[in-house]
Amino acid sequence: MLNFDSELEKLEENLNRDILWRKKELINLKNEIDSKFKLNNQEVSFLIRGTIALVYAHWEGSIKSQLSSYIKFLNVLLKEKYIELDNYDNEILDLIFQPAIKTLSHNTKEKRLKGIESFRKLYFDKEILKIDANEVIDTKSNLSFEVLSKLFDKFKVQQLDNINDKFIEQLLKDRNSIAHGERKYSKNINEDIKKDIENRIERINKLIEIVKNNILYKAQSYKKG
Repeated sequence: MLNFDSELEKLEENLNRDILWRKKELINLKNEIDSKFKLNNQEVSFLIRGTIALVYAHWEGSIKSQLSSYIKFLNVLLKEKYIELDNYDNEILDLIFQPAIKTLSHNTKEKRLKGIESFRKLYFDKEILKIDANEVIDTKSNLSFEVLSKLFDKFKVQQLDNINDKFIEQLLKDRNSIAHGERKYSKNINEDIKKDIENRIERINKLIEIVKNNILYKAQSYKKG
């Protein structure tokens, strides 16, 4: 019999493990910028450009990794029949059948039949299907505030009331600018720019922690009794 508290603990451990190394790397970058700020402006410029790209990478990467861990947790509940087949809520069915729904709208018969087979397995053969993380987690490689909101809504994870959409959009804009080879932050790094970058690091570290807590809160809601 599945031990729900044990599975919830494993989920929390996975989330903490993912967050820990990201925080360490970002804090190391912050310290590196601080130590070299007064020594070599050009070198600090290089660090800041790399830091902006990495802050965004950790932000998007953490969202994908945390949701993947949550899906693994749900798949264990499904496999062990902790979530009963007859009691699947619409949220679970949506996550399970999203790939099948895509194939049903395809213009080839072979693709559509694969989708129909998924529905048949659940409703007629009573097979327990799993949620495919690769299919249901899509950041579109541009985790805008809109994309983030849709992901949270899909997983019914509580929205982050204290997320500033302008902050997320600016982070994405600056990351894209640097990734596309533009010269943003390539010179004249002053104290204000340095403080802005350090503030971004702190805010992202706090946000990924809040996401973790919200995922755990959602996972806890599946506990019986």
